[in-house]
Amino acid sequence: MQNGQKLNQWLEEIKIRWEKSPDFKIAQGKLGHLAIICDGNRRAAKARGLDPYFGHRVGIEVIQGAARTCRKWGVKTITFWVWSTENWEREEKQVKYIMNLAARFLADSQLRREIVENRVKFTQIGRRDRLPPKVKEALASLEEETKSFTNYRLNLAMDYGGLDEVARGIAKIGETVEKERLLFEKILKNPQLIFNYLDTADQALPDLVIRTGVSRGELPHTSGFLPLQTSYACWAFSPVCFPDLSPQDLLSEIKKFLGYQRRLGK
Repeated sequence: MQNGQKLNQWLEEIKIRWEKSPDFKIAQGKLGHLAIICDGNRRAAKARGLDPYFGHRVGIEVIQGAARTCRKWGVKTITFWVWSTENWEREEKQVKYIMNLAARFLADSQLRREIVENRVKFTQIGRRDRLPPKVKEALASLEEETKSFTNYRLNLAMDYGGLDEVARGIAKIGETVEKERLLFEKILKNPQLIFNYLDTADQALPDLVIRTGVSRGELPHTSGFLPLQTSYACWAFSPVCFPDLSPQDLLSEIKKFLGYQRRLGK
């Protein structure tokens, strides 16, 4: 079977898999923000004898399927980390492929129609200055088109790094202080104000973070993902590579979270 046929078959499998997501309802306030670190795309493709880049193409289908399913289950905010500040160090061919893929995905009329129909507010978190023009244009137009929506939130962490976000946040605070709109004393009295200067400003903090593609025996790590926002989040590390993630896998981690009582320092 040729690569193209294998890829199409894989995409069809994923479409069917997510269309059959189980019925489930999360009680209001129990899981407001779910974040997923989408790891293992290339490994999943290699395991199928395909070009590693195809894993990223398939990952897009999983993002769409997971986002739909989470809306159905009652998750108001979902974040997918798809590209880190360190990923630019990959080979040029791969970077170009992924950026072209992102431009097509973000401009897809069917995707945008689905987001608008469900009143989903879309936000990119991370840097935008280094992204290609077509990607920047697509991100900006999607944010503009959905800025007034309040039913759900969809965040795409693209060119995101935790240290980079904190540095940009500090710079914003410095600019505000310089313009005398904020005093350091206020931040010291109310550290929660810091969140207003991060990429997730005005959003609920993540309750659960799932990192896929963590091999068995591997010591898991967070890679600096939303370091301040996830201080009290629960973390789940799954051996399942992101393209192989199923609704059942996702629901299993969510149920573990719902069955755990967070004390939050109390």
